[in-house]
Amino acid sequence: MNPFRLSPAPQGGVVDPRSFAVSGGSPHAGNRAAGEPFGDIFVARHVDLLWNALLNEWARTVDYWPQGDSAGAVPLVLLWKEGVEGEEFSPGRYSHAYVRNADLPSDPALRDALMADGVIYDVVRVDAFMYFYSSLVLQNREEDF
Repeated sequence: MNPFRLSPAPQGGVVDPRSFAVSGGSPHAGNRAAGEPFGDIFVARHVDLLWNALLNEWARTVDYWPQGDSAGAVPLVLLWKEGVEGEEFSPGRYSHAYVRNADLPSDPALRDALMADGVIYDVVRVDAFMYFYSSLVLQNREEDF
């Protein structure tokens, strides 16, 4: 099932057969800015296939705490990458995690936290990764680094 709605070309616009682009101003810029998927057909069709292939190799299961509340913890399978650019040792104080937004009760946000292997990490940054997926920067709560 393709989650992306395709819109017809605006009156007088020309559809570029090599992309979803329409000549002239886009009538959907407001929706796109608000998060409506628009763009790369490859990503639209294959992102879930790529995600599942990555999970087969790099999956890690954690307890995800929306709003940092352990009482609302949900198990989450995600992709984990140790370290953040600039740290000189690994494991360090920071890590990256890639999550499928649909696997969470709400979109990931600052103030969320997660527990992995008995260590608590705070979500200190949330970025778009791919359509419906997010990249998180996590900070280890331990003080002795």
